[in-house]
Amino acid sequence: MNLLSCLKSFITTVDCGSFAAGARKLYISPSKISKQITWLEEDLKVKLFIRSTTRLTLTEQGQLLYQKTIRLFDKLQEIKSISQHNIEPKGTIQVYFTVTPLIPYLTHLSIQFMKKYPQININIVVGSESIEIYNYQFDIAFSFENVKHPKLTNKGFFSIQRQLFASPAYLKQHGHPQNTNDLSKHNCLINTLYGLNNNWLFNKTVVKVEGNFLSNNATVLKQAAIDSLGIIWAPLFSVQQEVSQGKLVPILPESISPPIMIYAIYPSAMLNNKNINLLLTYYYEQALKDGIAFS
Repeated sequence: MNLLSCLKSFITTVDCGSFAAGARKLYISPSKISKQITWLEEDLKVKLFIRSTTRLTLTEQGQLLYQKTIRLFDKLQEIKSISQHNIEPKGTIQVYFTVTPLIPYLTHLSIQFMKKYPQININIVVGSESIEIYNYQFDIAFSFENVKHPKLTNKGFFSIQRQLFASPAYLKQHGHPQNTNDLSKHNCLINTLYGLNNNWLFNKTVVKVEGNFLSNNATVLKQAAIDSLGIIWAPLFSVQQEVSQGKLVPILPESISPPIMIYAIYPSAMLNNKNINLLLTYYYEQALKDGIAFS
């Protein structure tokens, strides 16, 4: 058998957690991937997995082989990049978002990236459950959660701060809050995704707010603010267009939240993937221009 093909099947099986999932990822049969792993074990004269009916667990030798194989494929990717230096990038990138305020922003950047690299396709999946990240059927994910997993790499990527906005019509009817304590007199549009229990965080204080409209989606809450239902607590970049158009106006601009980190997460095996690095670099350069990149 081909050693590199067997090693590829081995690390894919480890990353996916089972022969069946690894086979689906590689578009081969489970029986073939099982034979490749068996061949590796016989050729190397080591046991790579402890098999049970519910899970696969790497042996000590299996963990060592996994680490060395990841490094091997990284080096092979570097070698390939020599010949591919002048070849236009192509392929599909799977992106997973759980951070709803960033979705319109990153979607816009993704579209601009595809215009720059027309042979790259992007498949965006939006979810609200961070646990889905641990399944890592993606190339890149963005999350508020600092995921700790031996097969995933994460790094601080965006640093955002929230502030207050409302429509001119809402403020004309209900008045401007003079300080954050005045928020108790206003209808606040509450994002339930972050588990803050109606607490809005500012640099010097935490304010308990109330409101009759709640959602786990930032776009829904933004529309409610545009329609003059109440006050929204959101990052400026996520409402920048509406502010420019006069649909929303900032309130108490000195009252902003502490910086909130958003992490880029990707399988460690993708560390030197050319397309992934291109997309991450593009996101980061644009975020630097917009003042939300973590440095």
